Amino acid sequence: MAKRWSAEDIRNLRTLAQEYSVQAIAEKMDRTVGGVAFKAHQLGLPLKARSGVADLEPMGFNWTESRPPASDEYH
Repeated sequence: MAKRWSAEDIRNLRTLAQEYSVQAIAEKMDRTVGGVAFKAHQLGLPLKARSGVADLEPMGFNWTESRPPASDEYH
């Protein structure tokens, strides 16, 4: 069952939306990306679509490890 949005959750969403991506907000609020995006849309809040490097680094994301190996297939 979906988690209901309290008045405090909505205040937090409004604050977080000014600085963070939808992915980062979802993680901070323990909600799905879709749930955060839908609620923001209902409230008319603009959201950043993608996480920036700053959002991903604290989660241990390593850009070099996520790249496919170089090969002639990709050229």
